[in-house]
Amino acid sequence: MIARLTRRTIIIQEAYSHWDIQDVLNDINPILLTGNYQPAYFFEGSPIMGQGGFHVMIKLSKDLTESDYKVIRRLLMLRGINVVEEDKI
Repeated sequence: MIARLTRRTIIIQEAYSHWDIQDVLNDINPILLTGNYQPAYFFEGSPIMGQGGFHVMIKLSKDLTESDYKVIRRLLMLRGINVVEEDKI
């Protein structure tokens, strides 16, 4: 899987099943909900190989704080997800 991070958007791409997406969301949702970021979720994709898998885009109502950003990045990396920090490109 690949994660693309900005201060206002988190995109998880190339998940093989909805279970993979659910596991990731279970990790990061507590941070987003307690931080009052008011996440909006957009799901798309299919499990068909060669089609890119499942994707979820999470749009936030405000920028992530530096500490929340780092914690989310670390949680994704610990799951073996390749993280692209788009703000730093």
